[in-house]
Amino acid sequence: MQFFRKIFTYFIYNPLEILILNTAIRTKGNLFVLIFNLLSFIKKSENRIIFKKNFFFIKEINWRFFQKKQGIHVYSRGMIQRIKELQNFYHLNEINFNDDDIIIDVGANNGDFYLCFKKKIKYFGFEASPSVFSNLEYNIKNQNLLNFALSYKKNEQVDFYINDDFGDSSVLPLKNFHKIIKVNTTTLDNEIFKIQKKIKLIKIEAEGYEPEILLGLLNYINDVEYITIDCGYERGIHKECTIEKCSNYLIKNGFEMIKFNNTRISALFKNTNFVSLPKIK
Repeated sequence: MQFFRKIFTYFIYNPLEILILNTAIRTKGNLFVLIFNLLSFIKKSENRIIFKKNFFFIKEINWRFFQKKQGIHVYSRGMIQRIKELQNFYHLNEINFNDDDIIIDVGANNGDFYLCFKKKIKYFGFEASPSVFSNLEYNIKNQNLLNFALSYKKNEQVDFYINDDFGDSSVLPLKNFHKIIKVNTTTLDNEIFKIQKKIKLIKIEAEGYEPEILLGLLNYINDVEYITIDCGYERGIHKECTIEKCSNYLIKNGFEMIKFNNTRISALFKNTNFVSLPKIK
């Protein structure tokens, strides 16, 4: 029975799913909704979407997106599955979180990372793409959301290559992009200076620009307890991996790698020099 199930999955279910996904991406509006909801039903997900004013809305949690490729891949399986994937990929189960912990999310996209926390965290989400940032503002209320690109220099305007289909926009040149816009930069040092508190976790996912973002964290690096990074093969036109550059910089500045994912290349680093503030009783 197990053998036939594997044969069915490999030769029938998987090719059919790929066909449905590729078809859905080419559709528009309510036709995309129909295919999404059918696929969601097949996957036993509770997520159902509607289409309104050029956006898709997940009805169950009132979550907004417009990226069809990203939506069909990550949301059709349900939000619970999406949260588990992010928690595992960024190694969040290795960290003990408390209420009021400060989380900085670099490359926030639609805000999915915010949903990973059961505690009442204080969230700072950075998203450079203006159109995606509008989703972030809709999805996450009463938190700190900033439409900036993180870099190693602040108060600059840099070219930003827009490819929002799957959250692939980047400061670095891309092989496939829709347009180039100018975006304003800030640094982690600048933002932590404004926060004036210890940072529990920084998550960085910047399509290969992660090393430059880390260079903007020096003066306040010891105010950060954990850093988790997507170091996958996304850097520039040649799709290079950034694990070596990120690791070298952080280890040089007192961090140690405590968890690594070798499938999609992500790593969690802990600051050996970090001293937490005493809790007020």
